[in-house]
Amino acid sequence: MLYKEDIIKILKSMNLPLNEYWITSGAGLVLHGVKERTNDIDLGCTTRLIEHFLKKGCTYRLAEDNSRIMEINDTIEILENWFVDEIEFIDALPVGSLASIKKQKSELGREKDITDIKMIEEYIESKKPLQLYSKN
Repeated sequence: MLYKEDIIKILKSMNLPLNEYWITSGAGLVLHGVKERTNDIDLGCTTRLIEHFLKKGCTYRLAEDNSRIMEINDTIEILENWFVDEIEFIDALPVGSLASIKKQKSELGREKDITDIKMIEEYIESKKPLQLYSKN
C-alpha cells in the first residue's frame, strides 16, 4: 500500500519533467486527501515521456483508443495522453484536479470508480463552509 509520503518520495526520486506528466486516479485522490492509501500510481503523460521510457527498454500495451499504456515497475503505470481538464500542484507535483479525476472515473464506470466518485463527493461536501441560518 502506498500512502501520501510514499507517492511523493517515489515520484520526486524519478525526477520526471513536470510538464510531461500528471498524477491521477487513486494516487491523485491520496494526494488530495480523499483517500488514505492506494495500491499503485497512475500517471497521465505526454507522448514524449512514453518515447523516453521506450528508449530505456520499457514495453507497452495498447489501450482501446490506441494510446500506449506502460508499466514502469510494479507500482507505476503511465498512460499516454490520458488527459485531465485541470492540474493542481500538491507538494510540488502535478495532480489532476478532483473534478478531472471524478470525470475520468465517471467515464470508466467500474465499481471501484463509482466508490471513488462517492468518496470525492463526500470529501468536497465536507470541505464546504458551514452555513448558518438566522430566523430573521
